[in-house]
Amino acid sequence: MSEHFNPEQLNNEEGGEIGEFGIDKAIEDKIVNAMAGGYDDMAERIIKENNVSEEVKREIAEKDILSNFGKRNHKDTLRKISFYGINEAILNDNSFVELGKERVNLKLSQGDIRGAYEALSDLKIDEKYLDGEEAIKSVEAGIQNVLSVDDVSKALEIKKAFNISPEVMEGIVKAEIKVRLLNDLVNGAVSLQEKFNISSGAMNEIIKDEILSRLSFGSSLNNIANFVNRLEMDVSFLNDSKIKEALKARIGVLMEEKTREEVPVIFKSFIDEKEVGEIGEKA
Repeated sequence: MSEHFNPEQLNNEEGGEIGEFGIDKAIEDKIVNAMAGGYDDMAERIIKENNVSEEVKREIAEKDILSNFGKRNHKDTLRKISFYGINEAILNDNSFVELGKERVNLKLSQGDIRGAYEALSDLKIDEKYLDGEEAIKSVEAGIQNVLSVDDVSKALEIKKAFNISPEVMEGIVKAEIKVRLLNDLVNGAVSLQEKFNISSGAMNEIIKDEILSRLSFGSSLNNIANFVNRLEMDVSFLNDSKIKEALKARIGVLMEEKTREEVPVIFKSFIDEKEVGEIGEKA
C-alpha cells in the first residue's frame, strides 16, 4: 500500500448524497477507499465514528473482497473475512469459488505447485478440481514456464505429480523449443531437444516452420542465414519445396523493392543463380 495514500483526505465534503450501500456517499467512499487500500483499522474507525451498521459494514467488505480478490494474496483475503466478521459461507459463494479457482490456476501456470495446493486448501476448493480441463491446461503452462528458466528437474517433478503423458510433455517441450528459436536462443533450443530426447525429425520440422515464418514476415536473408549457421547441424532437410518457394517469393519481393540483397551461400544449394535470374526478370 502507498505510504502517501490517505483515504480520509478523499471526499471531505459530507452531506446529502446517498451511496450504493444506503449511507452518506462521502462516508461510504472513505470506507471503500480505506478497505481497497488495505487500511482496515482506518476503515473500522470511520465505520464506528459514523455509526455505520454491522450489516452495511459487511456488505461493503464483501464487495471489496470480491472486487479486489485478484490484487491480493489469498491469505490477506481470508484475514479480511475474519476482520470484518463476514460469515465463512462466502467461501461457498459461486463468485468467490470461481475467483479461488482462478487463483489456483494462476499458481499452477506459474509452476508454483505448493502455492496451488495451499490456495486449494485455504479456499476450501475440492481437490478434484485439479483433474479438470482448466487446471490441467494451467499445469501444462506451468511446465513450459519452468522450462523457460531451464528448470528441467522441476518440470519433470510437475509432470510426475500430475501424470502428464509423454505425448503431452513432448508437445510442451516442442512449444518451448519454438519460443527459444523465435528468440534466437539456438543453443538453448538444441539443449532442450537433447535433454528430452526430441527426435531429429521433429526438431527439423520445428526449424523449418521457424524459417518459413521468418521468410514470410520479412526477415533479411542474411539474418535467416545466420540463424541457420548457428544451428551447427546438417541442414540439407531445408532443401524442400516449401522452403524453396518461400525463398523465391522473398527474393522476388526484394527485387521488386529494388533491394539488392545477396543470396547467402547457404541458400544457393537450394536455389541456383539461374532461378534467381528468372525471378529478377519477372520482378
